Amino acid sequence: MIQCAVLPAMGQGRDIGPVFPTDSLAIEQAVHTLIQKKIVKSQRYYRKLEATNVLFLKKLKQQEVRIIAKLRTDSLKYQQYLALKSPDMDSLLRQSKDATFINKLNTAGSRGRSVLDTLQGLQGFMGKYSDNSFGAAFDLPDLQKKAALQQYLQQQVAARTGALERLLKGTQLERYSSRLNNTGLQYKEQAGYWKRMLDEPDAAEEKALDYLRGIDGFEAQLNPGKGNSLAGKPAAELEAMGYQTKAKVGEQLQQQFGDQLGNISQRAGEQLKQYTAALDKPLQQVKQAKQTINESKQKLEAGRNAMQAAKHSLKRPAGFKNPMRGIPFWQRWETQYNFQTQKASADGTKPVMLQTGLNLSYRQSKALSIGVGLDGSIGLGRNWQHLRLSYEGVIGRVFLDHQLVWGISLQGGYEKSLRPMNRAYTQLLEQYGHPANVKTAMGLLQDAAYLGIMKRYKINSKLQGTMLVGYNFLNDKTKISSPWIIRLGWKL
Repeated sequence: MIQCAVLPAMGQGRDIGPVFPTDSLAIEQAVHTLIQKKIVKSQRYYRKLEATNVLFLKKLKQQEVRIIAKLRTDSLKYQQYLALKSPDMDSLLRQSKDATFINKLNTAGSRGRSVLDTLQGLQGFMGKYSDNSFGAAFDLPDLQKKAALQQYLQQQVAARTGALERLLKGTQLERYSSRLNNTGLQYKEQAGYWKRMLDEPDAAEEKALDYLRGIDGFEAQLNPGKGNSLAGKPAAELEAMGYQTKAKVGEQLQQQFGDQLGNISQRAGEQLKQYTAALDKPLQQVKQAKQTINESKQKLEAGRNAMQAAKHSLKRPAGFKNPMRGIPFWQRWETQYNFQTQKASADGTKPVMLQTGLNLSYRQSKALSIGVGLDGSIGLGRNWQHLRLSYEGVIGRVFLDHQLVWGISLQGGYEKSLRPMNRAYTQLLEQYGHPANVKTAMGLLQDAAYLGIMKRYKINSKLQGTMLVGYNFLNDKTKISSPWIIRLGWKL
């Protein structure tokens, strides 16, 4: 196994450089780490993008088909629609799957090139320290074609939705174009979400980059476009490159005009002054006329804006654009593990209980989450002297969680518990508990409806703790269990 230098921590060591700056094995391992990470993330990124493209292009195609069906009743608008130059959504969907079309796309200057340029730069840098350039590890032209396709699709979707929005503006079909435009924006945001995931380095990449930044020539190889500025280069070097410098131009003029160069410059300056003095008065008049016209235009525009604002205030607002729609569906789910305990009853009929389970919540908006949960309840015995494990039922729940401020949220939910019937405390719950308790063949069904406050707090960079304090409004009257709920948990 290759032994390499100890990598400095993030934010440290950039001033002092690596421990072994000439250790080719350590450099090779650091570059190999970066290349492998970038390859895996790029492949995952384009896999996700392909699924996103198909999903949204199908949705956009369906919305455009509805618009076409409505436009057929208006012959003029339909002819204008047919005259649109941008490809329709059906064409874009077919082009996204056409290998021949993808091969023809221009891959130069494609969006998303940052990661591809990094891979190319790492390959070149690796060649200085090792014969193994990892050239066969990834297909760079294939990644470039995928980046070019993604740029093409996003540009064409934006052009098509914009053209349809302008075509239908002010008509009864304007709401259809607004929906199409919103879907196009959602598509752009979700594609951008995966791009951010690709560009964000993980801990291993950060350590490798931190080590390699101290190696001579790494930054220049990784960013070949930087450092090519002509600023600061000596005049002799610029002249050798074929550039015209101030001194060179002055020398050529001196050779052409000789001693008369000073007189020619003086006469030219005097003539220019006379010419500009003659133009001062007409230019001043023109300037005043332009200023008057601009002021009139500004007043007219202000009046138009006021009228448009008054019209929009009378209409129903278009609604708040939910930023969570820019995140893919499966990325909006959050997992939370929780547990709570219940003390034993005074008469010893109910043991100490440990209730553990799992909650899945879906972020409907930045503040509101909808969730479901499933818990299991285990009995631990009456006390430390009488320990005994036992099954005490399962609990299912649905809940709503609305975030307020400072990690505090208001949570309300409904729970249904299934308790075993061969327990002394369940018989009391059936006879003297809440009327909602129902005896079934599987056990006793017990209801709970709670409302409480949840606080989220940070444990570390990957783990978040939660604490819920709530009140059960369907608590039993037998005093076997407390109406208060204190539930601890954590989220990944």
